[in-house]
Amino acid sequence: MSAAKAPPKRTRKTPEPPPPATPEKPLQAARIEGLMGLASLVQGGCLIAGLHADAMTIGKFFPPVAVEVAKIADDNDSIAKPIDFLIKVGPYAGLLMALQPLVLQLLANHKVIDATKAVGQGIVPPEVLEAQMKAEIMRMQAEAMQAQQQAINDANEAAEAYAKLVAPQQDTATT
Repeated sequence: MSAAKAPPKRTRKTPEPPPPATPEKPLQAARIEGLMGLASLVQGGCLIAGLHADAMTIGKFFPPVAVEVAKIADDNDSIAKPIDFLIKVGPYAGLLMALQPLVLQLLANHKVIDATKAVGQGIVPPEVLEAQMKAEIMRMQAEAMQAQQQAINDANEAAEAYAKLVAPQQDTATT
C-alpha cells in the first residue's frame, strides 16, 4: 500500500490594504473654490444693491486673497474650520447659486427689486419675459393651426380618394 500524500499546505494571502483614498481635489484647491463661491455670492449681492464698483472690485481682486487665505488655513485651524465648513456645504451652496437667478427674477417680476440692477445675474425686466411668453404662445397656436389645417387637408384628400374608389362600384351597382 502506498501512503497517500497530504495536499500541499495552503498559504493564506493577506489581502493588500486598499490604497489610501485620494481626495478628488487637494484640500487647498477645494478651499480656494469654496472661498470663490462665497465671493461670487457677495458679488451678486453687490450687483443687486447697485454697488457695481464693489462687485467689480471683488471679482478683480479677491482671487489672490482666496489663494492666500487657503494657504494660511493649512496651518491655522481657526481659519481652516469655517472654510472647511463652506466646502462641506458646497452642494448646498451650489443649490443656492442655482436658485439665485430664479428668486431674483421672481422678485423683479413682482417689483420687489429693480431688474436693471440684477442684469449681471441674467435677470431681465418682467416686460421682456411677458413678451417672450406671448410670442411663444402665439408660436404654439400657429403650429396648432397649421397641424389642424394639415389634418383637414389630409381628411379631404382621403375623402376624395375614397370617393374615387367607391364611384366605380356605385356605377356598376346602379346599372
